[in-house]
Amino acid sequence: MKRVKAILWIILMAILMAAAYKTVSFRLQGKMTYQKNGDLLRVADDCDVLFLGTSHVTAEVFPMELWKEYGITSYNISGYGHPMALSYWMLMNTLDYADPKVVVVDCYVMESDAIVIRDEKFMHFSLDSIPLSKTKVMAVCDLFDDFDSRAEYLWSFSLYHDRWDELKRDDFEVEYGKTRGAVFEVGLEKPDDFEIRDVEAEPIDSVGVTYLRKIVEACQSRDIEVVLTFLPFPAQEDQQKVAAYAGEIAREYDVDYLNFLQMDVVDYQTDCFDSYSHLNVAGGQKITSFLGRYLQENYGLADHRQDGLDEWDADYAAYQRYKIDKIQRQESLQNYLVMMADKSFSICLYVDGESKIWEYEQYVNQIRNLVPEYTFPALDKVMRQGTDYCLIIDNVWETVEEYYGQEGGETETSFGKVSYMGKEDGSKALCLVDSEESFLKEYCDDGRIPTVQIVLINNLDGTVVDVQRFDESLTVNK
Repeated sequence: MKRVKAILWIILMAILMAAAYKTVSFRLQGKMTYQKNGDLLRVADDCDVLFLGTSHVTAEVFPMELWKEYGITSYNISGYGHPMALSYWMLMNTLDYADPKVVVVDCYVMESDAIVIRDEKFMHFSLDSIPLSKTKVMAVCDLFDDFDSRAEYLWSFSLYHDRWDELKRDDFEVEYGKTRGAVFEVGLEKPDDFEIRDVEAEPIDSVGVTYLRKIVEACQSRDIEVVLTFLPFPAQEDQQKVAAYAGEIAREYDVDYLNFLQMDVVDYQTDCFDSYSHLNVAGGQKITSFLGRYLQENYGLADHRQDGLDEWDADYAAYQRYKIDKIQRQESLQNYLVMMADKSFSICLYVDGESKIWEYEQYVNQIRNLVPEYTFPALDKVMRQGTDYCLIIDNVWETVEEYYGQEGGETETSFGKVSYMGKEDGSKALCLVDSEESFLKEYCDDGRIPTVQIVLINNLDGTVVDVQRFDESLTVNK
């Protein structure tokens, strides 16, 4: 009996020590990885689609938008600088928990022989949130060939054990990301000069191609559909040739291929985050909408919005609040308009006739980008005449109303009646619903004159969630 008690005591102590180690190790671990992929395991079993690739995918595919617009359940397991080998192992680890119907793989960097990301923090960013398992051990042993590196990624305590002095509240109250693995890039740059040509594919013999084939074959062996993509950016000729060869691989395996370089989906003048590689969130919204429509039409994906997945609805509401918070923190008109190219919000925009905005083609293009399919006839007249301008965009009813000069009127919208009228002193008033109080101000609190004023409406409930006023410098004046 004593021996049995001793054995039970040893087992209990081992369990307690393992639990304590797991808790301490988690507290010491960097939390950036959980802000991106922290909720993957919680929803993996729901996901019909997984997205693989580099930061191009991270910044351009928004799973929560796919949920709201199409009812598609998905997760973005891409990452910054992911070589194709890392994408392969991210997929294999995720397949331990998920049973997707479609895997979408972007082929950028498939010509590379790299296996790991040169910047170690991004390797940890991708791998640290994956629980220890047989598949993770296989991944780490394949990606690294030395004991110290393998230990670092399998036993994170060896790396983070000296973080005691750095611990903050976030290490104890971890807030997981709201975006299902996506990241918003907010900014706008003019693209580098480039020309899309009809280039011929040239065979590529690389580690990246080898692992791309492994991804496709692993999916096909599990009856998972594969879609290869080459997401858009100002690609030079060498990258266009890589994209062409990706098409050859797609044909070889009889899978679909979307070469966005050859498609007119984004506007590089309004949708580039940097000049050479990445799209901003406005471009990402277009890519996401296109992919959602394509996947639904070609793969018969179910619309799960009526299936009682309450946590997805709750997560979308949290995601919308996350976007609102990010929008409210923008301090330039440029970045505000980048975020406004989003169908989940409606907008009332007023521009004073004296505003400098009409001197910059960039801002005019960004206004047009709010509703790319609309022609904006009044905007052309305003630019010539330099008069006041009011734009009302209702993205629920999909209507657009423009007023310019001395024009005014009332329009019914999904968020109530909107009145735009001239006042006796020559200024303008913009009133929503039944309020007689104008959202437009002649002076900001510090005495500066706002020349651009924007009212933002949340389409989830029709409420005003932000009012921004920009002075002559086109920076925010809250």
